[in-house]
Amino acid sequence: MLRFTRRACAAVLSSLAVHAAACAAPAAEPVPVRILLNWFAQPDQAGYWQAQQDKLGRDAGIAITVRQGGPRIQTIPQVASGQAEFGIANADDLLLARARGAPVRAVLAHLDHVPYTLVYHRNPAVKSIRDLRDRTFAVNLGSAYWEWLRHRYGLDGARSIPVSGDLSLFRNDPRMVQQGYSLYLPARMAQAGVAVQQVTLASLGYRSYGVLFTTDEMIRDRPALVRATVAAVRQGWRNYAANPAALRPLLTGLNQQIPPALYDSASRELIDTQLAGDPAKFGCMSAARWRELAAQLAAVKFLPAGFDAGSAFDRTLVPGCDS
Repeated sequence: MLRFTRRACAAVLSSLAVHAAACAAPAAEPVPVRILLNWFAQPDQAGYWQAQQDKLGRDAGIAITVRQGGPRIQTIPQVASGQAEFGIANADDLLLARARGAPVRAVLAHLDHVPYTLVYHRNPAVKSIRDLRDRTFAVNLGSAYWEWLRHRYGLDGARSIPVSGDLSLFRNDPRMVQQGYSLYLPARMAQAGVAVQQVTLASLGYRSYGVLFTTDEMIRDRPALVRATVAAVRQGWRNYAANPAALRPLLTGLNQQIPPALYDSASRELIDTQLAGDPAKFGCMSAARWRELAAQLAAVKFLPAGFDAGSAFDRTLVPGCDS
């Protein structure tokens, strides 16, 4: 027969109580991670929405929440001021912000190039963008890409007006050129019965990444959280590319301007042109590409000569990227 002293019994009971308390303790709550987008929900942001929908990152202790953008959202100053941990932006805007002192850096490229395009009424006589130099361009006035295009292709004489969401001006003016995204604008024109052609900015040599960015402070002080977010977002883009239909109800529900047919056509183009490379390299950024873009901005006096493009990005947070 086993006998326990009073002290031994107390020790056993204390040990059991500790184990019971450990079993009853709730798991630590995941750390909230807010990602601020630069426009309303649409397929070129799909990997971020997919990461939220699939609850990616929970195993690493983070909970991703995506916030829609819009005309009043400015992701760079809002992330820099702590209103979100991460945001998305165009690489040229990030370079300009960095030059002005904003403490932000890109950590992943989700778009090899922002799919900007210039759409014009179909005309077989138009062989290059120089053939459009006497047209009216509806563009983001004063934007870096437009100033570079004018400088590079001799469009200084072209009339330019502010771009808007009202496509009736374009439909009614056969000599107008309209800025938009290649994923959406040509399809919308076709749906409206307007025959168009397009020339993409990437084909003209202006290739600004679409990037996920955060602050210098986050990279310095919370590198594990940044890496976990990058990993979750990369997986989100892979999941979307494997089955884009799974995200369709969410995005078309959030944005009525993207009906299912347009979502599907945009997804096909996005996957074929931006996501078709080596999945292991998704998100990687080239230092040479950043330098090229910085030189283009310097050519039109948007950046000072000799600006250090390397200050605007951190390539170490996506594993497997070559130097």
